[in-house]
Amino acid sequence: MRHRGYYPKEERAVRSRLVQLVHQKPFVYGSLVTSERKCGKVNCWCEREKKGGHVSSYLSVRVGKKREMVFIPRAMVARVREWIATHKEIHQEILKISECCLQRVREE
Repeated sequence: MRHRGYYPKEERAVRSRLVQLVHQKPFVYGSLVTSERKCGKVNCWCEREKKGGHVSSYLSVRVGKKREMVFIPRAMVARVREWIATHKEIHQEILKISECCLQRVREE
């Protein structure tokens, strides 16, 4: 592995940003899904209504070849959205580094 000074200035900046994201922020690969459900209580408003019900949030993640739905409490929804956004940002930074490496291959 070569010293980081070997990389062009733009690539060093992207790599630095990537390291900061990975080490300082939590991230998760998945998507947030909302679902409406009926609770089953006889006197609840959701039983009287024809459509809708209580809104629940789930994190949809792939574990191996299967998709898993993990319940997310309402208080955590904003945090999980941030984690998903961080993962997307990390992915974008990796794509930028990959483009830099591809360019280096073409030049050699």
